[in-house]
Amino acid sequence: MSLMIIQSDEQLTQLIQQSDARPLFLYKHSSRCGSSRVAHVALNHFISRYPDVSSRFTFGVIRVVEEKDLSDRVSLGLGIPHVSPQIILINQQRVVWHASHQQINSNQLCKVALHFLHAPETRGKIYID
Repeated sequence: MSLMIIQSDEQLTQLIQQSDARPLFLYKHSSRCGSSRVAHVALNHFISRYPDVSSRFTFGVIRVVEEKDLSDRVSLGLGIPHVSPQIILINQQRVVWHASHQQINSNQLCKVALHFLHAPETRGKIYID
């Protein structure tokens, strides 16, 4: 499994629409930010360490410097203020969870993913401490 780099409105729209069938982890990454590098490693660690869980999601990356317009579109369209690094879990084209900075780690991502997969009655919003 790999992280798809999103570079067009069409790609972004398609991934969000596909969240009707398969939930999407959308990661906003800044190449100019040390915290983003740490979060990027954590995301890859989650994917490789928990393949049975992570394989049930789609992963997309928006590079906030290179694709600033797409990053801004995500913030406006989903109603989530911009932060980087930032990860957003989207299901049925709605945000169900989001986190930034140190909250993006493999254990937290696994906890959120498992909660999402095993608690369908709470898929409107996820609150994890």
